[in-house]
Amino acid sequence: MVRSHHPINAPTYLRLRDQIRTDIEEGNWRLGQHLTLNELSVHYRVSNVPVREALLQLQGDGLVDMRMNKGAVVLNVDERFIDKYFDVREALQSLLVTQACRARLDAGDAPPVDTTAGLTRGLDLLAQVEDAARRGVVRDLLAADQALHEQLGALGGNDHAELMLAARGRLLEAFRRMRVDLLAPELMVLPLHDGALLRAVADGDEAAAREAVRLHVAAMRAYMKKLLRIPAGRLRPDGGIVGGVSGPGA
Repeated sequence: MVRSHHPINAPTYLRLRDQIRTDIEEGNWRLGQHLTLNELSVHYRVSNVPVREALLQLQGDGLVDMRMNKGAVVLNVDERFIDKYFDVREALQSLLVTQACRARLDAGDAPPVDTTAGLTRGLDLLAQVEDAARRGVVRDLLAADQALHEQLGALGGNDHAELMLAARGRLLEAFRRMRVDLLAPELMVLPLHDGALLRAVADGDEAAAREAVRLHVAAMRAYMKKLLRIPAGRLRPDGGIVGGVSGPGA
């Protein structure tokens, strides 16, 4: 059955797109799995037409690869994918923080973004990053880190770049969530990088902000490559991992 945050009168394919995307992120459809139109139609109780439209949308988001008359394949995450993703992420995040620094220093009567409120929220998120690192709770640390970068990225006022980052990051999040929470040294430096980035944006220092992004991306790239060596599994309700993911109901 299709569940979505969209209004009930929204097109079925949009609500279906959201549901398939969520199911991929939660590991119900595994990375690399072939999804046929008939299989998805039966599972979500809709016709093939909205399924095809939803898959086309997800292909645009970089989550699936459409196959002529054969449905789609959920993209897999390998070392090549990780390198390409983080190359793009560094470029887009550098753009966003550069624009955030310029918004911070904008001397006009009405800056396009309220940087003061955004930076105050950033301080709260940095405290959460630091607390999670002290406690050694990987999921809390990564969630707070992501929220902080999204908050600072929003100060750049570039919705297109933000959407591209969010869409491409969903597949990597699905990959990460299907593995154990590895507390690696690369994660323990995130509070330092995040603190440096927050200070750089607050000071309007573009070079320092881009350097903080570079260091952060390098750490996350190395961390994700470490996760490649951990077999995928399926999340239990208690947060543990079991093997043998083959799709909803498996």
